[in-house]
Amino acid sequence: MVITDAVVPVAGLGTRLLPATRAVPKELLPLGRLPVVQHVVEELAACGIRRALFVTAPHKAAIRRHFDEEHAGVELHYVDQHAPHGLGDAVRHATGFAGDRPVAVALGDCLLGDGHRRSDVVQRLGAALEAHGAAAAVAVEEVAADAVSRYGVIDPVGGDGGGDGDVLLLRGIVEKPAPADAPSRLVVAARYVLAPEVFELLAHTPPGLGDEVQLTDALAALVASGRPVVAVRLRPDERRHDVGSFAAYARSFVEVAEADPELGPALRAVTPR
Repeated sequence: MVITDAVVPVAGLGTRLLPATRAVPKELLPLGRLPVVQHVVEELAACGIRRALFVTAPHKAAIRRHFDEEHAGVELHYVDQHAPHGLGDAVRHATGFAGDRPVAVALGDCLLGDGHRRSDVVQRLGAALEAHGAAAAVAVEEVAADAVSRYGVIDPVGGDGGGDGDVLLLRGIVEKPAPADAPSRLVVAARYVLAPEVFELLAHTPPGLGDEVQLTDALAALVASGRPVVAVRLRPDERRHDVGSFAAYARSFVEVAEADPELGPALRAVTPR
């Protein structure tokens, strides 16, 4: 299944990166030569996305200004989320954008890969959605046990190793569990493909953890109702780089810059490992 529409949530406040994000949205912080969100848009374009809806905020006009010059071949649209009420709330601002077609969701503060080899996970998610007649497909990666409390965590049929190769059928999903309560160490990795019924469910999903509308809760409700939800593992070369904290941003910037064919050799010469 070819996915041609995407939603890119970029309305987050970026409070963990203050004061750097007081003037510059975290999605515009550079990873190597490009802002994070431009990496995301170029990844989507390479996966066949032709239209993208940015769910943004009134104080983030800089993102629109940036893409007035750099659009990467994707037709861009914008809608404001006036208050940060969670990822589920951000996604439901895109209700109707893709009509009766599945839509990709790509978090705008997260790059997959090294910035030069573009991830094709959105294509693989679309293929898995179609092959399994699923209502949703999510990208997942394995993290350390002490990190699961920062993510949505899946409960795959057959355990961590179950499923058809890199595609796993879900029997549950939970948002930010304590390590002792986590059903696995496989966490959602910033990319989704959602069927239209997910938006219908989000319209009636109440606030959950943190008094926010959680996309994870809508996906859990789908699984509980018997609708298939699948996960697709990231490949080893699709390392996740996000800018959620200064430590994560610093590490990601160095790794992406080192992978740059021009910047890398000089940078590695002064930061030997």
